[in-house]
Amino acid sequence: MTDLNENLYHDHICILEEAEKGFQIGIIGTGVGFGSILELIKKPELEEFFPKLDLVAISQPKKDDQRLKELIKSGVKVYQDYTEMLDKHPEINLVIELTDQQFLIKKLRQSLPSRISIIDHTGTTFLCGLLIMSEVSDKCRLNLFQQQAILTALFDQIQDDIILLGTNGRVLDVNHSVLKKIEMNKQDVLGKFCWELFGDTGSESGCNLKSPDCPFRKSVKDGKPSESIQTRVDKHGRTNYYRIYAYPVFNEQGKLSKVVEMRRDITHRTEMEKRLQQSEKLAAVGELSTYIAHEIRNPLFAIGGFANSLLKDSELSSSSQEKVNIILKESKRLDNILKNIINFSRPTMPQEDEINVNRVIMDILQLFRLSCEEQNIKSDTKLTHGLALAKGDPELIKQCLINLFKNSIEAMADGGTLTLSTSMEDNFIVIRVTDTGTGIPKDIREKVFNPFFSTKKGSGAGLGLAMTKKIMDDMGGKLELFSQENKGTTVVLYLPPYLAIDHDQDPGSSPSSITKP
Repeated sequence: MTDLNENLYHDHICILEEAEKGFQIGIIGTGVGFGSILELIKKPELEEFFPKLDLVAISQPKKDDQRLKELIKSGVKVYQDYTEMLDKHPEINLVIELTDQQFLIKKLRQSLPSRISIIDHTGTTFLCGLLIMSEVSDKCRLNLFQQQAILTALFDQIQDDIILLGTNGRVLDVNHSVLKKIEMNKQDVLGKFCWELFGDTGSESGCNLKSPDCPFRKSVKDGKPSESIQTRVDKHGRTNYYRIYAYPVFNEQGKLSKVVEMRRDITHRTEMEKRLQQSEKLAAVGELSTYIAHEIRNPLFAIGGFANSLLKDSELSSSSQEKVNIILKESKRLDNILKNIINFSRPTMPQEDEINVNRVIMDILQLFRLSCEEQNIKSDTKLTHGLALAKGDPELIKQCLINLFKNSIEAMADGGTLTLSTSMEDNFIVIRVTDTGTGIPKDIREKVFNPFFSTKKGSGAGLGLAMTKKIMDDMGGKLELFSQENKGTTVVLYLPPYLAIDHDQDPGSSPSSITKP
C-alpha cells in the first residue's frame, strides 16, 4: 500500500510538471475526431485534469472545411504540408495525426524528434471517449450540485433540530437550527457527543448513552426508529419539553451506519395541555368543595358548638377540658381547610381598579421586614419609576405577592437575597420576585401549581402558587416560573395595564394612552 501511494504521488508530480509546460499542438489532417479534438481544446474546465492545450497550427486539411474559417480568425495557422508547419513552428511539442494513413504514422515516428509526442487515430478515439466522459461528468456534477442545494436548503430550513450521528454517538452533521440555539460554528460541533451540544441542560437532563430513555441508544440497539420525551432545564432555569426522534440509517450491505436524530420543542404545546388539565382539576375541586361545604361544615359547626358548651361546664375536669380544647382546635383547623377549598374553587371576580405595583411591593416589604431581618435576608428593589398603572384587584395582587414572599423567605432559611423588580414588557406590567434559596427540584417542578401540593411538612395547604396562578389567569395576566436547584427561583407576574379611556369619545373609538402614576 505504501509503494502504491508513492507511485501515485510521483505520477501526480509528473502531471503537475506537464501542466506547467502545457502542450503546443499541431494537427495533421481534419478527419474523424477533428471536431472532438477542437472541443477538448476549447474546454477550459479540463485544465483541472489535463495540462493546458493550445492549438498552434493545422496542416493537410480537407478542402472546404467550414471549421477552418473560425480557427484562422482565432490565430491558428493552416499549411498544406506538415513539414512546413513543423519548420515554422518549432514550439509544437504534440502532433495529432487525423489522416488515418499508416505509412504517415510510421514516417512521423521515425522522423520527429523525441521532444515531440504523437497521438494517432487510435489515441484520438481514446480522447473522444474522454470528452464524452467529461460531458457526462459535467451533467452528473451539475445534477449533484442541484440535489445537494435542495437537500441543504431543506436540511437548514426545518425548524426542528436535526443531528446526524455516528454509531458511537458522535456528531457528523447538524442543521442551522442547532447551530443557532447553541451559538457555535459547525466545525466546533463536529465530533462532539450528541448530549454535549446542549451543555446548559446539565447532568440532570439524564441524556447520555447509558440512559434507558435515550432514543439514539434504542435505535442503535434495535435498529428501529424510536422516540421519547425529555424534560430539560435551560441556563435561565426554565423547564423545556422536547420530543426526540431517532431514525437508523443503513448502508448498502444492510449494516447500521448512522442515526438521524430530530429534536422538537414541544414546550408551548405541553404548557397548553397542562393548563387544560389544570382547568379540569379545578372543575373537579369545585364540585367536590360544594359537596364538602354542604355535607361536612354543618356537622363540623355542631361539633364546635358542643365543644364550646362543654368548656363552660364548671364540673368538667382539667384533663377533659384539655381534650375538649383539642377537639375545638382541630374543628377550627378543619374549618379553615374548608374555607381554603371553597375560596380556591370559587371563581374570582377581580375588580378592575388602578394598581400602583411599586407601592404595593413597598407595603408588603414593610410587612415582611422583621421576618427578613430575623433570617438574615437582604432585600434588593429595582423598581421602574413612572411605571404604568396595572389593571386588577389590589387585594388579590397583594395576596399573590404575599404568597410569593412567603415561599421565597422559607426557601432561604440560612439567609440570602430577595430581589424585587418591576418593568414594562410586551404591553404588560411585569413584577419579578427572585430569591437565592434552595430552588425547586426537577422531580417536583411540574407539580408546584397543583392544588394541595406542598413540600412544607406539617404546615401549608398547598394552595399558594396554585391560587396565585389562578388569580393571574382570571385577571388576564400570566405567571412564569424559573428555578435552578441550589441557585434560586424567580417568579414573574404579568399584569395588564390600566387604560385611561376618554369617556367623551365614541364607544367604538380606540383607547388613549396608558395612565401613569
